[in-house]
Amino acid sequence: MTRTTLPWFETLTDSVAALGAAAQEARAARRAAQAAGTQVKFDQLRHVVGSIADPCRPSAVTDRPHDRALLAIVAAHLAHESRMAELYDDAAAAYAFGAAWALLRVLDGQQPHLVELGRQADGRTEIPDELFPVPPAFKGLDAWDGLQQFEQARAELDRVGDLWAYVRGLDQPDIPDTFDLGDVNEKLAAAPDAAFTYGQIAESALTFALLDHRHPHRR
Repeated sequence: MTRTTLPWFETLTDSVAALGAAAQEARAARRAAQAAGTQVKFDQLRHVVGSIADPCRPSAVTDRPHDRALLAIVAAHLAHESRMAELYDDAAAAYAFGAAWALLRVLDGQQPHLVELGRQADGRTEIPDELFPVPPAFKGLDAWDGLQQFEQARAELDRVGDLWAYVRGLDQPDIPDTFDLGDVNEKLAAAPDAAFTYGQIAESALTFALLDHRHPHRR
C-alpha cells in the first residue's frame, strides 16, 4: 500500500506523530541551549582590562576587546535560549492541541485524514477555540488503562493554562491585581512541559480510539 492510498487513520496517526517529533526536537534544542548557556562561567573568568585604539577614531576613544567579547557572547546565548524556548513553547502547544483535536474527532465518529491547525499572523500555532485553554475531558475512553494518567496530565495543563493563554495572546482571562509573580513565573515555565506530556498521552489515547478502525483492515 502506497502513501497515497493509506487509510485515513494511518495518515492521521502520522500527522500527530509528526507534531510529537517536532515537539521532542524543540525540547531537546531548548535544553541544549540552556546547557550551552551554563558552560561559560563569566563570574569565574579573569577579567582583562586592556584596551585597544582604533586609528580611525579619536585617540581618546578606546575599545576593551575582552568586555566587548563577553557582552556579545552573553547576548548571543540569551537570544538563542529565548528563541529555542519560543520554538518549544509553540511546538508543545501544537502537539497537545493537535493530538486533542484528532482525538475529539475520532471519538465523535469523524474520519479526518490530517490534523488541522492554523497559524497566527506572528507564525505561532493557532489553537482551536473548542480546545482552548484546556481540552475537555473525553468520553469513550473508559476501557483504556491510561485514562487516569490522561486526566492527571489534563489537570496539570489546566493548572497552568489560563496564564499561558494570557501570555500567548490567545485569550484574555481575568488576572487578579494581587497575583503572586513567583506563582506566575512557575506556571509559565511549567506550561510547555505540561503540554508536551499531555500531547504524549493524548497520542496514546488516539491509538486506543483507533483500534476498532484498524482491526478490519488487518483481516
